[in-house]
Parts: sequence; C-alpha cells; structure tokens
Amino acid sequence: MTSGTSSTQAQDMLGPYRVLRKIGEGGMGVAHLGLDPAGLHVAIKVLHPHVAADLKARDRLIREVETMRRVRSRYVAEVIDAQIAGGRPYVVTRFADGRTLEDTVLSDGPLKPHEVVRLAQGLCQALVDIHAAGVIHRDLKPSNVMLVDGEPLVIDFGIAQLVDSARLTQTGMFVGTPGYLAPEIIRESLITQAADVHALASTVFFAATGLPPFGTGTFESVCFNTMEGRWQSEHAPGWLRGWLTRALDVDPAARPTARELARMAAALDPDGRRPTATPAYDRTLTMPAGQDAVSDLLPPVTYATSVHEQAHPATTAAPTVHEDKPEPPRPAPPREPFELRRFLKSSDFSGVLVLIMLASITVLRPVTIGLIAAGLSVALRIAGHYLDDEREDLTRAALVTVGHLLLSLAFGIVAGTLLHMTGWLNASHAESLAAGAFTIGLFALPGAGKVRQVASTALARVLPGQSAVIVNTAILGPIALITVIAALSQGV
Repeated sequence: MTSGTSSTQAQDMLGPYRVLRKIGEGGMGVAHLGLDPAGLHVAIKVLHPHVAADLKARDRLIREVETMRRVRSRYVAEVIDAQIAGGRPYVVTRFADGRTLEDTVLSDGPLKPHEVVRLAQGLCQALVDIHAAGVIHRDLKPSNVMLVDGEPLVIDFGIAQLVDSARLTQTGMFVGTPGYLAPEIIRESLITQAADVHALASTVFFAATGLPPFGTGTFESVCFNTMEGRWQSEHAPGWLRGWLTRALDVDPAARPTARELARMAAALDPDGRRPTATPAYDRTLTMPAGQDAVSDLLPPVTYATSVHEQAHPATTAAPTVHEDKPEPPRPAPPREPFELRRFLKSSDFSGVLVLIMLASITVLRPVTIGLIAAGLSVALRIAGHYLDDEREDLTRAALVTVGHLLLSLAFGIVAGTLLHMTGWLNASHAESLAAGAFTIGLFALPGAGKVRQVASTALARVLPGQSAVIVNTAILGPIALITVIAALSQGV
C-alpha cells in the first residue's frame, strides 16, 4: 500500500471493521489497528495488492486461517474473522498491548530465570495444543512469540502445515529462519512435530541468554552449526542446560515430544525447588464446538529493534515496529572448546578420514590423483566464494588459490626431500609420499579454511547426526586403514 490511493483506502472500512492506522508491515501484508462493530480494538492483516493478486499467496493465507482456527489454546493466537475473497483479503485478530519476545530481549536483556520458566511452560503448553490439533508450526522463533502480561502467545502460522498435508516443503528450498530451524528442515528431509520442539528450545535459549542458539556469521555457518548440533551450551544456565540438550538433539527421534517437554518444564526451577503450581501441560483450554476462541495478540508482522533503542527501552508496552529493517548484528560468541568425543561422532572426523584416504591413494597414483585433489580443492574454493555472503575480490581470491597451490607443492617437495635424505626410502617412494603430502597440504595448510568449511558443510548434509558415526565405523575407517597400509607398503 504505497500509493496515495491505497493510503486513503486504509482509512475506510474493511467489512465491518474501521481501519485507524498502520502498526506494522511484513513481506505478506500490512497490519492495521482497527475497531470492530462493538468498538473494541482489533488488528487487521491485509495482503499487499501484488501479493493478493498471487493465487499461491492467497492460498497460503487460506491455509493460515484454517490452521489458526483449528488450534484451541490460551497460548496460541486464534483468528477472529477473515475475508479471503475480493480484492483486499484480510485476517482479523484481537489487539493487545505487548511486545514480541525478540523485541523484549533486545531492548531489556535476557529474561529473569523465573520468567524463563514461565515462558518455557507456556510455550510447551502452546506446542501441546498445536500438535493436538495435528498442526506443525514450522517457524517458532522469538519474533513469533508475544509477551502479554508475562504470558507467551504464539503467533504467525504463515508457513504452518497440517501433519497429514503433502505440502511440507517447497521444491528446491526451505522456508524459515536460520538459527531457529531444526536440522531436518535444513536438510529438506521428513519434517515432523519434533521440528517444533527444536525451535521451542532455541527460542527459550535466546530468552535466557540474549544470544542466538547456533551463533552468528554467514547463513551457511549457522546452518552448519545447526546440523552438527553445535549450540552454545556453555552460555546456558546450568539449571536449564539439561532441558535444552534433550530438545536440541540433532536426531528428531531422540527429542522429547511436546507433552514430555512440558512435563520437564514443569520441573524446572532455578532455586532447586519443585513448583507447586499446576503444571503447564495440565492447563489445556477446552472450548465448545462451534465457538470461536479469541486470543489477545498482534497479527503476524516482522519486528526488530535497533542497537540504539537498547539504551532507551520503550516506555509503553506497544511494540516498536520497523519496516523491512534487518536485525542489528551481534558480536560473535566465543568458540566452543574442542571435545574429542564430539569430534569423533561428527562429520568433521569423516572429513579427516576422507583426507587420509585421498592422500594414501595419491601415494599409489601420484600424478592422476594429485591432479584430481588439486581440482577438488579449487572447486571447493570456488563454491565457497560464491556461497559466501561477504565475497572477497575475485582477483584476490584467484591469487590466494594459486598461492595455496604453490605452498602445498612446496610442502610436498620439502617433505619428499627430507624423507629421501633419511636414507630409509628410495627416490621413487619418497616422490610418491611427497605427492601424498601435497594432497594433505591442499586441505590442511594455513589458508585452506574455506576449503575445509565447504567440505565440512557438504559432509554434514550427507552425514547428519548419528549417521556419521555409523559411516565412520563401518565404511570410512576400514577403507582409510587399508589405503594407508597399501601406501606405506608400496616401496617395500
């Protein structure tokens, strides 16, 4: 609604609702504050004109309305009214003073421990009710959770799906927010209700720490951390860490259900005392059939808070809405300490085994495999260059690539020379081992970080979770051992 005509229309009637003013805007539409026939404030989400003309977008709105009406919960936004037909499709929800969880944490800092417990219990109950209706939310995150009088309200079912729906993913892409997506969504594998459990835990982590659960950086690095289960566990409060660990498991089958997570949330207490209040999972709201439930909420719009506003928190409870402004960058968190057990169970160890195999085969076929290894290294650098959000100058990238090839070649020559000087190996075998050292240098020497990152990301997609352990033990490990023995025995 950018034209003068649209602005004038925004002050007119939408069905029985009088539009007062715009309160937010997202990619799908504009959110307006309005009045219903009884004089109560409502929030009206109106599709952008160009979106309304898209039949797929209109179908998505129909799906969103159907999904929201299907869920009955005090912790879930439920639609009041909707008009899908006509030139201005809209959805009406009740308006309430409040801010999103994202806006609250960015403005005021992490929630207090008992506020985190209240949030976790409310979100768990919301998820119990959502899943009981046969729905997968798929996009639970801090900006889709509102805090009203300290209670969470889950909003925006724009990409939610019914469990029995065949349209769980879009061809060739996934939809959602990196950092709050479950690993299986990134891998575009089967999406179940366990994905919502993962997203809920990520959201609670943000509320308790003020940090993104899987770190900052490029899109690829956040997705890689998610698929590898590398969440920032050291920043989580000790009393919450076990609860988060269960829910953030890479394997969907290993995560608790929403109801099990709710029982665990009922036992959370920073002071070490079991709660006396009724657990969240026993407070299911039941409603008579045919009666519409109404939750006090704002419609699904995009909220963000600038860094400058953190020094001047809002004096009112109404959310601060910015149109299409990206979230301000946060400082990168410290790197997690190296853990041997985690490394041996990850796809990183698979990469080490693959490199050992490649180097050993290079010893057996120095020229052919050496050229293939060099080509693979260059291909990974090119892929990393074009996938990186912050691309370096192409000329500089080419010079770095050539320089690293020469460095690896020099490393191989020096290694072969030193081995030959020992007198233990003949010249032919020393040259073969030098070729193997050249291959190792392509992936291990300083400057090969981008090559390793792209290779690790690819392996993490192919070998998620426990698959890496099985493949390493049953396939890569034995093959690597055999090729090393063959390489060492070549000159004997």
